[in-house]
Amino acid sequence: MKYILTATLLTIALVGCTDKKAPSEQNVATEATATTAQTNDVAVAQDEQVIHFTGPQDLSLELKTKDNFETAQLTDDSDRVYELKRAVSGSGVRLANDQGVSIHFKNFNGVNEGTVELVKDKPIEIKEFIADKAK
Repeated sequence: MKYILTATLLTIALVGCTDKKAPSEQNVATEATATTAQTNDVAVAQDEQVIHFTGPQDLSLELKTKDNFETAQLTDDSDRVYELKRAVSGSGVRLANDQGVSIHFKNFNGVNEGTVELVKDKPIEIKEFIADKAK
């Protein structure tokens, strides 16, 4: 009886200490773009989300969406625009099109990092660029 009472009290204590709300899957893109919209000096419409990425050799990319990354426009530094649609990914956000152009990114410590393929099977490492506000 003593062991059952001890086990019951221990179980109640452990259950009481757990988080009441299960951690819900947060949309990485929404977090990142909210931060980007606040920190960049770009005037963005309320419903439009924009993320700027940089890569090697002065690569700069701009990813715009109006529907929470179900579809998006990827613009590279030569002003080519790629229309992308949401694709399956293990984690993070992946967007792709039929020509082999894709972007896949995740939020690491508040900064989006990932890869982009402007040519099929040629991935390029990218990182979100957050402009510091002038003081």
